[in-house]
Amino acid sequence: MSIKYPTTSKTMLEKISSGDEICWDDFYSRYSPVVIAIARFKGLDDTTAQDICQQVMVQFFQQSKTFRFDPQLGRFRTYFGRIIRAKIADHYRSQRQTSGFAPEENTIDQASEKLFLAEWRKAVLAEAQSELKQRVHPETFQAYILYAVQNRPAEKVAAFLNCPVNQVYQAKKRCFAIMRNILKKLNESDPELQLELSGYEL
Repeated sequence: MSIKYPTTSKTMLEKISSGDEICWDDFYSRYSPVVIAIARFKGLDDTTAQDICQQVMVQFFQQSKTFRFDPQLGRFRTYFGRIIRAKIADHYRSQRQTSGFAPEENTIDQASEKLFLAEWRKAVLAEAQSELKQRVHPETFQAYILYAVQNRPAEKVAAFLNCPVNQVYQAKKRCFAIMRNILKKLNESDPELQLELSGYEL
């Protein structure tokens, strides 16, 4: 059974654990913004947030060598979130031990969980668009990005791509249909995130 969410799928996790640098770079670029956003939200400056991100990624990379994700036992999102919270908590704990004072750190709270879901949602949408790009003609994908994502006028998109306006409309329709299927595949085992993704108007 393949992991449905996200396309940090079984295949990607297996490639990372075997030392595939391309998959590791893809994973890092996709999920480092999630880590940094949470660290900044928790009151850490940019430098410290970047350091936390490195710590999270190093721990995940080390654990990925033996990590075998079972969707029946829990979501990858939950697993990765625990690493982020633990590293932030470790930072505050270290500050208290060093200086005798540091802000109390709530590792779990509603506001940070909401932000975590929002940032994770961005990663899922980026992954879905990445898969979409592989499944449609380059001009179709470009029309979708310009018209549906960037909200540029259809007439201007058609002129830029040197195609009929109707082709732009059809590109949006086709890409939205494919995106529905991709998002369903990526999130069918995560009802909580499905609710978040319902705001992505197809």
